[in-house]
Amino acid sequence: MNLIELICGVGVVQGVVLAGVLLYARSGHRLANMIMAALVMATAAILLQQLLKGLGVFHDYPNFSLILGQFRFTWGPLFYLYALSITGSKLNYRHCWHFLPAIAFFTLNNLKFWQLDADQQRLLTTYIWNYLDSSPETEEVIWGFMGSFWRVLFEYYFHTIFFAGQSAVYCFMVLKLIRVHNKRIKQHFSSLEHMNLRWLRVLTIAFLIFLGLLFLLNRLPLILNLYDMSSPLANAYVLLLAILFYVVAISALLQPRLISGVMQAMNSEPAWGKDQEYRTASADVEDSISSNQATAEIRSSKEQDGGGKEKRKYQASRISAEDSQSYKIKLMEVIQEDELYLDAELTLPQLAEAAGLTSHQASQVLNGQMKQNFFSFVNNYRIDLAKRMLLDPDHRAMPIVDLAIEVGFKSKSSFYDAFKRTTDMTPTQFKRAMKASPATGVRGIA
Repeated sequence: MNLIELICGVGVVQGVVLAGVLLYARSGHRLANMIMAALVMATAAILLQQLLKGLGVFHDYPNFSLILGQFRFTWGPLFYLYALSITGSKLNYRHCWHFLPAIAFFTLNNLKFWQLDADQQRLLTTYIWNYLDSSPETEEVIWGFMGSFWRVLFEYYFHTIFFAGQSAVYCFMVLKLIRVHNKRIKQHFSSLEHMNLRWLRVLTIAFLIFLGLLFLLNRLPLILNLYDMSSPLANAYVLLLAILFYVVAISALLQPRLISGVMQAMNSEPAWGKDQEYRTASADVEDSISSNQATAEIRSSKEQDGGGKEKRKYQASRISAEDSQSYKIKLMEVIQEDELYLDAELTLPQLAEAAGLTSHQASQVLNGQMKQNFFSFVNNYRIDLAKRMLLDPDHRAMPIVDLAIEVGFKSKSSFYDAFKRTTDMTPTQFKRAMKASPATGVRGIA
């Protein structure tokens, strides 16, 4: 057993253990964990194929040579379905179409492969896994009993190119889904820790970069016959992919609050609000959220269902200019007088209740009249207080992390992000700038 086979064996064991932990872990969303466990097991299956191939098991049992390799075509769909599930979208049988390529490759490859005798199967798999060592005479024999129709489908590098393209498409779909998800939670939450899926976005981008490098540095040289497919260099990508997906799985285990937090805020909204949000999120990320239009359609539908007994005050989800101005003043008064922005866990339904409004009314005023989401609305007050404290001699010596928590942020990093987004400066740069021009600083926060 060489080093590559040893690493693959350890990876298989780790994958099985990690999948078991995912299945039995108590977290906010069991379905998401089940999908991630399936992804981990699919990854372990590829490592198992590399291990069995190196140990010569497939020479004795050639019928099973091509089965495990087809699991790579489930990585992209499982990765995307996990992202859908972790953002609270509802999955149904229609999502099964994502697995059609995997089913097609498995069916076409194995049905033809199983029609061959054992010697032909060994000859074909030897060529597929190590085709640079095959002589022209061997290739002529292989494609003689296989037929030219199957050549492209069975060429190993074609599988990997298709896999890279398929995976890249799903990575872009995941990134689009995360962007839609972040827009959605900014309508409800004032702090996004454990909810913005930054970790998943970083890992998805890493996966995309890896796929690009895979093609340029691995598959393209193989196509150009620059090195052998049985070499460690040609197979190292499998180990790197396994590491990447195992990191994703471990990260998923460390995010137990995401689903429970989102669900809690959504459950506090009117029924039509929840339906609109989840229907938008469960779509295959083809369109962005259009809250006002969707809400209008849902309210109109509910009025028709009610038989027209009572006419809603705000038809088509629109609020009159007078009411909108009144609601705006209520929101601004209650968040300032009660200092609600200091609560790091403040949500839109809580603010709306304190102002005597519904979540829908508050959302309409923030997005329609004030042209900002709930996240920006609350954090503007926090940043304004932070600027005053940075200029206050009594607070100048306060550590930044303590100041961030004092004004309502959960962490130093989220405070820095919000501060720089609002002022185009870090807190330290702001203090220096205000020292250089104190008069400007006083006018700026007045």
